[in-house]
Amino acid sequence: MKKNRSGLAVLVCAVMMPAASGCGDQDLAVPQRFCHVPVKKSSLSPLLPDGESLKLTYSASGGGPAYCDVQVDGHLILSAMVARWDRKPGPATGEEVGSPHEHTAKREVSFPGYASFGSSIAIVRAKCDSASASRYVSVVLDFYGERVDESPTGYKKLLRFVNDFVPGLTKNFRCTKQRGSLRG
Repeated sequence: MKKNRSGLAVLVCAVMMPAASGCGDQDLAVPQRFCHVPVKKSSLSPLLPDGESLKLTYSASGGGPAYCDVQVDGHLILSAMVARWDRKPGPATGEEVGSPHEHTAKREVSFPGYASFGSSIAIVRAKCDSASASRYVSVVLDFYGERVDESPTGYKKLLRFVNDFVPGLTKNFRCTKQRGSLRG
């Protein structure tokens, strides 16, 4: 009989200890899509803090930019403004737009175009593969919260996410050869 009681005690402790100590698993389910674009867990999860609830929001108006947000426990973590343009980009560069942010600089990306990154911001212009050299997709990502690394190498988390996200985004914006839709 003693053997059953000690086994029961071990089982109760194993179940109750994480709840009592606050050490329960707080890992969020990482979304498989952001802005209706598939993203890898390995590129999005480094941006997400521990929490209990994750909320994705998306809004777009006919022909205008799309806005996408990730919130964890009611706190904004990642915000994006994306738009496709059929005209030549204006003279402002990513460095000029991102200059108020510390450690912002132009960085190499894995797709045609350019991007300027800081620890908490990315300004991207991705070129379309059309005959018109003036078509492009612009993306502005703002990153907030405890996972922001305000160091000279803090941009690397956003760079990894942008290199995963933007190629799928250009496809969905009918900017590259594979057709898709950002709507819906």
